[in-house]
Amino acid sequence: MLYCEFHDHHELDHHKHRHHEHHHHEVSPLRGLLHIVILKVISETPLHGGEIQRKISEKFGLNVPKAMIYGILRRLEHHNLVTSKWVIEEGGPAKRVYYITDEGLEYLNKAIEKLEKVRDIIDKLLSKPKQ
Repeated sequence: MLYCEFHDHHELDHHKHRHHEHHHHEVSPLRGLLHIVILKVISETPLHGGEIQRKISEKFGLNVPKAMIYGILRRLEHHNLVTSKWVIEEGGPAKRVYYITDEGLEYLNKAIEKLEKVRDIIDKLLSKPKQ
C-alpha cells in the first residue's frame, strides 16, 4: 500500500479547480502527508481527536480543522491502520480514543523511509544556486 492512496478526492481535483485555492487551509502543502502526521502523533500515545489536533498544532505548527482530522481517522480506521475505542474519563464525557495498529506502525515506518529518500531531492530543489 502506498501512502499516496490516502490523498482525499479534493486534492486530486486541486489542479482542475484553481479558483478554489483561497478556500484551502494552511495545511494544503502537507495535505497528502496529513495521515502520516496523524499516525506519527498517535504512535507516540493514543489520543482523542481534539488532542490529535492540539499535538499537530504544537509539534508541526499546522492548524488542521477537526473535521479534516476525523475524516482522515475514519479512512485510517477503514484501512485497519488505526483502531479506536470509547473511553469515559472521570466526570467527563465519553471520548473516542485512537490507537495505531501493528499494520499502521508498519505503514508509518515504510512511509517515513520513503520520505527520507525524498528529503534529499527536496533539499536539492530548495537549495540556492551557488554564485
